[in-house]
Amino acid sequence: MKIGMIGMGVISKFYIHALEYKLNNPVLSAVCDLNEERMRPFLDEGISCFPNYHDLLAQKDIDAVIINVPNDKHFQICRDALREGKHVCCEKPLTLTVGAANELVSLAKMTNITLFTAFHRRYNVHFVRALKEFHSADEIASVHARYLEKIEEHAGEDKWYLEPERCGGGCVADNGPNVFDTLSFFLGNMKVESADITRNQQNVDVKALIQLKTNSGTPVHVELDWAYEHGEKKDVRIMLKDGRKIYVDMLDGFTEFKSSLYHEYKEILLDFKKQIESGGCHGDDGLDSVRLVNETYELEALKA
Repeated sequence: MKIGMIGMGVISKFYIHALEYKLNNPVLSAVCDLNEERMRPFLDEGISCFPNYHDLLAQKDIDAVIINVPNDKHFQICRDALREGKHVCCEKPLTLTVGAANELVSLAKMTNITLFTAFHRRYNVHFVRALKEFHSADEIASVHARYLEKIEEHAGEDKWYLEPERCGGGCVADNGPNVFDTLSFFLGNMKVESADITRNQQNVDVKALIQLKTNSGTPVHVELDWAYEHGEKKDVRIMLKDGRKIYVDMLDGFTEFKSSLYHEYKEILLDFKKQIESGGCHGDDGLDSVRLVNETYELEALKA
């Protein structure tokens, strides 16, 4: 399977590492970025380089694309890729609005093309191991998840993260999708019950305390922080009805900054390939995450 990558920002190195050093299939065949300097290292490797993503999508030998661009461009590029018959792996969030996500899901289902969102935390080795400690979501009494970081450290050169109109918001739009997907992965459908959001002087949401409930009534508490001054924390506490407590520290043992992402992104690509081969993946997970982000902001607006 030949893959093209559109957008060579800070997250691209984790895809590249997996494609060039960990996997024989899929294979990276083309890259695209507005900044041609970012593509220069690939020229010597015989990988096609395109400053215009339409030219990459026009390549008949490209089977699938990874979309790794600012959030406000996801919808347009995903739609164009699906229309060109390319399977799509899109960085989260799938889109900024529920309507746009619904349109992409409908298009993927109509054309029977894979639309896959890259939720990397569901593949975290500690998280996967923890899920083996119980058999059913019916055993769970409550869940508490935290995603705490200093966003400026994580954004790197991709300053668009700090622009709400491009990111889609602040910590809820950026960190929310990963946390919501991680929880939905083992809890099933959730609904936002309340949201307490803190905004900075630029009116960007930098902290959020979000209460959710599953369809069966299990309470879920989510804590997001974009201004965390003590490194980063990415963890989940699962309380079981029998009194057991399961603690998942997703960063345990990964001492180098962002080093946990290397194994998670390898698993993203393996799952993406599996979903293409089996069919039936048309973006519903991505849509559900967008729904929960929008529900959170809507509840905040109702309180104003």
